[in-house]
Amino acid sequence: MAEESLSARLAEVESMIDRSRRRFDEGSRLVEEAHKALADLQQELIGSPVSLSAEDSEEAASRLLTSLKAAGGEMPETLCGGRLSVDQVQRLIRIDGHPIGITEMEYRVLELLAFARNNVVTRAMLLKHLYRRADDQPQPKIIDVFISKLRKKLRMASSGHEFIETIPQRGWILRDIDDKSGA
Repeated sequence: MAEESLSARLAEVESMIDRSRRRFDEGSRLVEEAHKALADLQQELIGSPVSLSAEDSEEAASRLLTSLKAAGGEMPETLCGGRLSVDQVQRLIRIDGHPIGITEMEYRVLELLAFARNNVVTRAMLLKHLYRRADDQPQPKIIDVFISKLRKKLRMASSGHEFIETIPQRGWILRDIDDKSGA
């Protein structure tokens, strides 16, 4: 009698586990669909790229850099317009015509953001732009440090205006701020 009771109980527990597993799988599928829908919506609203694997990110970064540098033949001497200018010849950053002091790595971050201004630049793109050799790859969080320091310097030089916008889970955008609007 006890064996039958245990067998019945075991069958019941296995059935509960099976139902739970199916619910979990269904829930996981719904979460994936929600993430895809959110990515599609972000793509439509702000033109940010859809989620990419690490390999696809590397390829997208290479394509973006190549196309940006190849567009129009020669690169303009000054990137950006309005209040912020990135002078590639002298490797200077100016706000309202006044040069600001930044490090070489901060310059290179801003240079890529300026090449792609008003478009999302991912962490993978910045890492590829800054560290071209595979054996020279630092921790990805170093990009956050460069962005933070760069934002602070740009904000101080422009009386508090924000030029670099964070797009959560995607990357950063350099927004043009013209003289007339001031924001």
